[in-house]
Amino acid sequence: MKRLVCALISSLVILCGMQIFALSESEKPKVVAFGDSITAADKWQKYIEQEYGIDIINRGVGGDSTHTAMARFRQEVIYSSADIVFISLGTNDAAIDMEKHTPLEEYKENLRRFIDQCKNAGVKVILNIPTPIVDEPYLTRHDPEPFLEYGGPNGLLALYAQAAREVAVEKNVVYADINAAFLATDDYTKYFPDGIHPNDAGYKIYAECVLSVYERLWIGDINGDGNVNQYDYILARRAYFETIVLDEKQKTRADVNCDGKNDQYDYVLIKRAYFGTYTLLGN
Repeated sequence: MKRLVCALISSLVILCGMQIFALSESEKPKVVAFGDSITAADKWQKYIEQEYGIDIINRGVGGDSTHTAMARFRQEVIYSSADIVFISLGTNDAAIDMEKHTPLEEYKENLRRFIDQCKNAGVKVILNIPTPIVDEPYLTRHDPEPFLEYGGPNGLLALYAQAAREVAVEKNVVYADINAAFLATDDYTKYFPDGIHPNDAGYKIYAECVLSVYERLWIGDINGDGNVNQYDYILARRAYFETIVLDEKQKTRADVNCDGKNDQYDYVLIKRAYFGTYTLLGN
């Protein structure tokens, strides 16, 4: 009898693992991209849509900062019954020579308000760190004087990028470090012909960075059933003992401590999350 029960449990676990990502139209998450003109261009989202077979609702408005976007956030994200939101703001907040400029501490507080509203409504968040600025073309349209103490517009923007990272860590949400991804290239300036907006090659880098963290939204939920439960713990444990092989997306979800491995620490953390003694990333 004991062997029969174990066999049934094993079969159930394997079936749960096989069902991952086989979503019907009604099961697909409602995803909103909330941001400024880089989002409004509706280019980086296309890569995400193609990879996951989902539709992303574009809620990008050119020229928006966290301050100006605040008035529409609840209507376009919270009241829209979104499951996931990409928040992509910061470039216009750093425009210190313009009225839409948002002081750094206010920028951080605005991001906190967005995230808190999402968490209260059960909306998962990916915070997109703002892209870098190329000073020379940017300053053809802006007064250089206010940026001098920061070493130029990109020097000031770097402070906003770091502020966004800090808020993401503080609030335990997933973030895509798009700023760092561009700075890691051989010459990031070639991707921003007007100083701010990416060209097509730049949008691809943007999307690849977002794709690299998208799976972190479901950290711990290895079988993709929407919950972190005993089945996920069993899958993580069996993967560690090499009695099953996870696919790449499942491995990402199983890597709870983000160390690039699926080991005993991950399955212990998943078990603790199931029992409510540990909070997973994004929750």
